[in-house]
Amino acid sequence: MHNRITYKGTVYKLDSSDLIRSQSAMYMKLKYFQSVFGLDGSFNFRRLWIVFTSNTELPVIREMKQELLRKNINRLTGVQKADTTIKRTYPFFHMGSADWAVTSTQQSQSNDDTRATLGLGAVLAGGEANVALNYYNKQPFTELQQFYQWRYVNNDMAALKQVAAGKIYSQSTSSLYAPVVGIQFSNAPTTNRRSYGTYTISDNAEPGWIVELYVNDILIDYKKTDASGFYSFNVPIMYGYTVVKLRFYGPYGEERTSQKYINVPFNFLPQHEFEYTASGGIVEDGKNSQFSRITANYGLSKRVTIGTGAEYLSSVTSGNTMPFVITSIRLASRLMVSGEYTYGVRARGILSYRLPSDAQIDLDHISYTPGQTAIYYNYLAENKATLSIPFHGIGYSFFTRFTVDDITVPLSRYTNTELAFTGSVRKVGFNFSSYASFAHGDNPYFYSLVSGSFMLPKKINFTAQVEYDYKAGKVAFMKYTFEKYLFTHAFVNVAFQEFFTGNTEYFKGNYNNFLVGFRYDLSFAKVAVSSLFGSNNTYNRVESASGSIVYDAKHNYLNANNRNNVGKGGVLIEPFLDLNCNGKHDPGKPMATGLKLRINGGRVAYQKDTTIRVFDLESYADYIIELIPNSFDNIAWQLKVRSVKVTVSANNFTRIEVPVYVMGEVSGDVSVVNKQGNVVKGQGQITVLIYNSDSILVAHAQTETDGFFSYIGLAPGKYYCTPDPEQMKKLHMTSAPIPFTIRSLSSNDGDFVTDLEFKLHPIEQ
Repeated sequence: MHNRITYKGTVYKLDSSDLIRSQSAMYMKLKYFQSVFGLDGSFNFRRLWIVFTSNTELPVIREMKQELLRKNINRLTGVQKADTTIKRTYPFFHMGSADWAVTSTQQSQSNDDTRATLGLGAVLAGGEANVALNYYNKQPFTELQQFYQWRYVNNDMAALKQVAAGKIYSQSTSSLYAPVVGIQFSNAPTTNRRSYGTYTISDNAEPGWIVELYVNDILIDYKKTDASGFYSFNVPIMYGYTVVKLRFYGPYGEERTSQKYINVPFNFLPQHEFEYTASGGIVEDGKNSQFSRITANYGLSKRVTIGTGAEYLSSVTSGNTMPFVITSIRLASRLMVSGEYTYGVRARGILSYRLPSDAQIDLDHISYTPGQTAIYYNYLAENKATLSIPFHGIGYSFFTRFTVDDITVPLSRYTNTELAFTGSVRKVGFNFSSYASFAHGDNPYFYSLVSGSFMLPKKINFTAQVEYDYKAGKVAFMKYTFEKYLFTHAFVNVAFQEFFTGNTEYFKGNYNNFLVGFRYDLSFAKVAVSSLFGSNNTYNRVESASGSIVYDAKHNYLNANNRNNVGKGGVLIEPFLDLNCNGKHDPGKPMATGLKLRINGGRVAYQKDTTIRVFDLESYADYIIELIPNSFDNIAWQLKVRSVKVTVSANNFTRIEVPVYVMGEVSGDVSVVNKQGNVVKGQGQITVLIYNSDSILVAHAQTETDGFFSYIGLAPGKYYCTPDPEQMKKLHMTSAPIPFTIRSLSSNDGDFVTDLEFKLHPIEQ
């Protein structure tokens, strides 16, 4: 040896003691890894390991980072590969879940009232059947107030993917203020296809409520409204028909049963793709009006989608048959326009432009045909402009929206404006909103609402609201609220409200009230109570409770929880010990304990019987379940399938059997013998190859410094192992192979083959 290193044109001289050479490897002192290659290494004597750090990115580290980034991109875009796929099943009948809610109100101004809701979710004839029964003691129990729907979905079919019957939702040009009972067909998939842009929506709800955003019945995002009730979403615009739905949940467990549907005014399809939706039925408007609508869209190019169709409503006197044409054009990556013309009703044009700063401008113009009766209000024209500007930075986030809505009616013209500025700086949130409404020639009605919230000590959230009436020239309303979570599952709030413009039957002049509320989340239900006391001896008390029941008759499973489950699905994972490694759950095979998993959604519950259930999954969506292989206490238990793709069924648990292979282990020693045939020492760094009975390489192991080797992960069968022949040639040694057998045992620890001994002889012997 020359005892020198040449690296990047530089020669480093080494002492003879800096290198140590063994039979199969060469070792160098740790300090040269730093001085020559830039690898700073530290040796831990207690744990017997070396940690290397590098000032420059090593090629192997860069490759690992790139691979991790690719996996993350696949997860975000939904293009994630799985080891196996579980297809949906279509049972004829299965009772799945029930949601319930009861609210009772007592108030001094009127009689007590009680509201109750019961939702039932089941599988019927391979489709989901959902029923919602609503009771209100001040109204008769009529069919109009109830909801029922059966829907069959099969995204693998080409011509017909969805069939719905019962109370259907259909996008309509006509004003429909009552449910439609009928049937609907479509070849549009329920899964979200690739998104090519976003569309900003914002509105107001109750302060402190949770708003969930659903796109095509799949939960996309959720937000909590600010102190004024303002919320904003960036809705992903998907290829194809996009149904945007909002659900509202209050701090006391309230749920808005009337869901809000928003029509995104852009409908794009991939090039040369055709999509249709056909609906028909009876409107429950007291007239039994007949309604039908068919829409067909075609992707003319990557940027242009055209569509046509017709709508029929028998109660429209100005012309009950209304043909229409629609188009959506993407002029640039951030500029989109949409046009619609419905014969005898209206013409509409929409332009949306998103700036590089994510600010968005929306212009909407509608011209109504004079005398039309399809749309109830008597507008002649409507012009609306919206400017939305987000601001983001370290420690702050703002959102500004300015809206002008100008409406022309036969004898007048009205203009409504709104300026909303909401945001947060660190942990302080605030909102400023101003509203103005006036008819041309009259004085405007103009008021502003200012609110703010921040966290006090003891994690008490404080919110203040002030409303100012510019026309009256004084403060109209003030409110102060204190909120706090107790014991993780309890929520309490106290509020004081003061009104300065009271002049009603019950309130004369200024008045104030005091509100206190409490909610507790039990494992099986949410219960809440609130009381409001007014300064003029008025009161209002509300008690509410809600919960859900999940039933799985196939596995004799009943669970009560405090979340809504009707219309949602779940997954049942059953890990079992596959003693003979045949991949089948044969009778007598025990269950495997300790399996952990990751899933991009839902709520995971580990059962005492070793099964795992995942609740709250969106129906018909695809989920990737990642099984964690090192979650078992026994190293002999190994997973061949580590990721599963499953399509969730509504109101049902999809069963997944996970075979956990009980693998065998082989171990032994490799030693060197001298010319006299005596063992000199164990030999490290020797690769031992393991072949099955068909001489196919299935595994390999490497010996430690004392010659010991071990490998675990062999299924039952016949094998033989041998030192790597290529390595033996380089070392000028030889050794004979040794056969062995891994047996299928009833033991959960698997089979062990030990004491295999390889003796390496010099070739000259």
